[in-house]
Amino acid sequence: MISTFKKVLKVLPIPALILTIMVGCSSAPKSATKNTNSTVKSTVNNTGTTKNAANNTTTNQPAGKLVKNTSNIENTSQKTLITNVFNLAKQGKVINSDFSAKTTDIDTVYKKLGKADKIDYVAKAKGNYATFTKYKLVFGFNKGSQIFEVRSFDDKISKVSLSMVKKTLGSPAYDVKSNGQVIIGYKTGQEYKLLLVFNDSSKSNSDPLIDHYSVLYPKGTVNSMANDSGREW
Repeated sequence: MISTFKKVLKVLPIPALILTIMVGCSSAPKSATKNTNSTVKSTVNNTGTTKNAANNTTTNQPAGKLVKNTSNIENTSQKTLITNVFNLAKQGKVINSDFSAKTTDIDTVYKKLGKADKIDYVAKAKGNYATFTKYKLVFGFNKGSQIFEVRSFDDKISKVSLSMVKKTLGSPAYDVKSNGQVIIGYKTGQEYKLLLVFNDSSKSNSDPLIDHYSVLYPKGTVNSMANDSGREW
């Protein structure tokens, strides 16, 4: 290599030799610059990818909104249920039952649902109450076997809060506290009234859920023979 270079020195004129050395030296930085640019470009691309990933993360954030929407759907579902409860009460009925207060007698219920699990006389409520645990229904009936109250312990209604009922149906016509429970009532027409009984209400539970509810036919509790005007609620 050294001998060959010496021969080149002898053959090439000095200007040509200088030019050769300059070209050789300049080619190396050019290659290095190209590699550097490539590295910078690669870095930019990687940064772009990271940015896109960040954008994707930002795009995925509306998960919080999804929870909010789910809550809205649940509220709408409860309002629909409450409205349905109210509309059925106008007919003397509760949800998941075809038996109506006033127009149905207890014998008809026995024929379709079978024997009651128990029957209790409740003097304050003005009649006998037949409980059908399997169907989550209780029927209050008078001496003439006429049903004057239908109670429902359906699981669906147990998820509804006091505030949601008032928000949907407005201020109740009847509002009392008894044995730690809150009982509110609404008039649904000329003949029937809707009663909703909520679980224990306290400072730690200011917005209780429904325990059960019933549709009442007040005239069915009147006992003219005993000079008893019956129940209002």
